[in-house]
Amino acid sequence: MNNAKLAALTGVYEFEIMEFPVPKAMEGSLVIKTEAASICGSDLHSVRAGVKTPRNIGHEFTGRVVELGTRANEKIFCYGGELKVGDRIAVYPWVTCGHCGPCLEHGHGVCGICENSFIYGGGDFGADPSTGLNNFPTRPPHFKGGFGEFVHLFPGTYVWKVPDDMSPEIASLLDPTAVAVRAIEMAMTEAGVLQEGVSTTTRALVIGAGPIGVLTAMILRYMGVEQLIISDMLQKKLDNAKEISGADVALNVNGMTVDERIKKVRNLTNGGANLVINCANHPSSSIEGLQMARKLGTYIEVGNPRALEGASEISVDFHNVLFSRNVRIIGLVAVYPKTFDRAFRLLEKHDQLPFKKLITHRFSNLQDLAPTMKKMTDEDYFKGVCVFDK
Repeated sequence: MNNAKLAALTGVYEFEIMEFPVPKAMEGSLVIKTEAASICGSDLHSVRAGVKTPRNIGHEFTGRVVELGTRANEKIFCYGGELKVGDRIAVYPWVTCGHCGPCLEHGHGVCGICENSFIYGGGDFGADPSTGLNNFPTRPPHFKGGFGEFVHLFPGTYVWKVPDDMSPEIASLLDPTAVAVRAIEMAMTEAGVLQEGVSTTTRALVIGAGPIGVLTAMILRYMGVEQLIISDMLQKKLDNAKEISGADVALNVNGMTVDERIKKVRNLTNGGANLVINCANHPSSSIEGLQMARKLGTYIEVGNPRALEGASEISVDFHNVLFSRNVRIIGLVAVYPKTFDRAFRLLEKHDQLPFKKLITHRFSNLQDLAPTMKKMTDEDYFKGVCVFDK
């Protein structure tokens, strides 16, 4: 039987290239040959923390179907029709149980709430050896993350057929694009209400010029907001973010005091942004961001996993920051396949939207995964993608 390779996380910035037999499709499952896998910021958190036992990582991936198990077309949920060998697909990386309390309340496929959820390449997410839904590469079917030459897709997985004109790199951006889309969706309200979310009169601020921030800004511009500001502390990253997103202002806040940053945004937006989406991934930016929103504005927090790295608690002047300003605050954790489908529709417009400019680092050898991840804090880095040989 032929063997294939995967990169298993074994320690802090440490990977081991392991070889196992190419996985076989089981009932209700399928196997893809990986075409591309992008590096997510959450992968970096896992790599910095390390692991006690080897783990699969990589949840932003796309590939070509090489084997379909019996009943795969019943158990795999495909947007685009029945699957066949040779189809290229992008993957929703979460598998939810469908029968726990939150799944029954909110629906099958909603990530972040299922009590028994599994995420492909999610490190410590999914650890049930009895079902195979785990990220232990030493346990069959071994290939359960994007940083492997193959991926075994379990029953209950949602996928999208990738058109011929969409490159593997672009298709691998489905997950971060969906997060950006969900952030904007959560802001939406009926136009004209007191806390109107997004319209052509919206003055929007995106905090953080990382991949999610740039994607969010790019989509807001595409939607026609009146004013778009993106802020960060690294000038080269801001220059690139402005080019990609079409932001009106790329604001470098490095060297400013907190009060100066808040005042600058309020001046630029004539009193504060209607919509603030914080993608900076640090708790200190949250209190600032709330004060950059105008009264009756909307503030969206897009994931803040710093608690995983032992971040300290922060205090807040509850009356002045929250109550008196009547800001609507929303935290983003749960995303579902319908949002991914909307994101995929945007990826299909890759000839109109500059997704490809987001990909700054490409590699094809799994040995280059750790060196590429060490560049993630560089000013010229946005997104690293492993493009596998065909």
